[in-house]
Amino acid sequence: METDFSLQIERAAYEEFVRLWSQGSFEHQRLGQAFYNHFNLHKLADQASLRSLYEADGKKALRLILILFHLH
Repeated sequence: METDFSLQIERAAYEEFVRLWSQGSFEHQRLGQAFYNHFNLHKLADQASLRSLYEADGKKALRLILILFHLH
Protein backbone atom coordinates (compact mmCIF):
# COMPACT_ATOMS: atom_id res chain seq x y z
CA MET A 1 0.00 0.00 0.00
CA GLU A 2 1.55 3.30 -1.05
CA THR A 3 0.84 6.82 0.02
CA ASP A 4 1.77 10.32 -1.06
CA PHE A 5 2.47 11.13 2.57
CA SER A 6 6.25 10.69 2.43
CA LEU A 7 7.79 11.38 5.80
CA GLN A 8 11.23 9.97 6.40
CA ILE A 9 12.83 8.56 9.50
CA GLU A 10 16.27 7.06 9.75
CA ARG A 11 16.09 3.29 10.07
CA ALA A 12 18.50 3.41 13.04
CA ALA A 13 16.21 5.86 14.87
CA TYR A 14 13.21 3.62 14.19
CA GLU A 15 15.10 0.56 15.41
CA GLU A 16 16.09 2.43 18.57
CA PHE A 17 12.42 3.29 19.14
CA VAL A 18 11.45 -0.37 18.70
CA ARG A 19 14.18 -1.39 21.17
CA LEU A 20 12.93 1.15 23.73
CA TRP A 21 9.33 0.01 23.17
CA SER A 22 10.25 -3.64 23.74
CA GLN A 23 12.00 -2.67 26.99
CA GLY A 24 8.82 -1.01 28.26
CA SER A 25 10.15 2.54 28.11
CA PHE A 26 6.77 3.96 27.06
CA GLU A 27 4.67 2.71 29.94
CA HIS A 28 0.95 3.58 29.78
CA GLN A 29 1.12 4.61 26.10
CA ARG A 30 -0.27 2.94 23.01
CA LEU A 31 2.34 2.04 20.38
CA GLY A 32 1.17 4.76 17.97
CA GLN A 33 1.05 7.32 20.76
CA ALA A 34 4.57 6.43 21.90
CA PHE A 35 5.89 6.69 18.32
CA TYR A 36 4.16 10.04 17.84
CA ASN A 37 5.57 11.41 21.08
CA HIS A 38 9.06 9.93 20.65
CA PHE A 39 9.52 11.53 17.23
CA ASN A 40 7.83 14.82 18.21
CA LEU A 41 5.27 14.49 15.44
CA HIS A 42 3.18 17.24 17.01
CA LYS A 43 5.57 19.66 15.25
CA LEU A 44 4.32 18.62 11.80
CA ALA A 45 1.67 20.67 10.07
CA ASP A 46 -0.53 17.84 8.74
CA GLN A 47 -1.95 16.48 11.99
CA ALA A 48 -5.04 15.01 10.34
CA SER A 49 -2.90 12.33 8.70
CA LEU A 50 -1.23 11.49 12.00
CA ARG A 51 -4.32 11.33 14.23
CA SER A 52 -5.07 7.70 13.39
CA LEU A 53 -1.46 6.77 14.16
CA TYR A 54 -1.62 8.47 17.56
CA GLU A 55 -4.79 6.53 18.40
CA ALA A 56 -3.55 3.16 17.13
CA ASP A 57 -1.97 0.30 19.03
CA GLY A 58 -0.33 -3.00 18.18
CA LYS A 59 -0.34 -4.31 14.62
CA LYS A 60 -2.49 -1.42 13.39
CA ALA A 61 0.07 1.10 14.65
CA LEU A 62 2.95 -0.81 13.05
CA ARG A 63 1.08 -0.95 9.75
CA LEU A 64 0.38 2.79 9.84
CA ILE A 65 4.02 3.60 10.65
CA LEU A 66 5.17 1.65 7.61
CA ILE A 67 2.53 3.31 5.42
CA LEU A 68 3.17 6.87 6.58
CA PHE A 69 6.95 6.79 6.93
CA HIS A 70 9.82 5.88 4.67
CA LEU A 71 12.68 4.31 6.62
CA HIS A 72 16.06 5.12 5.13
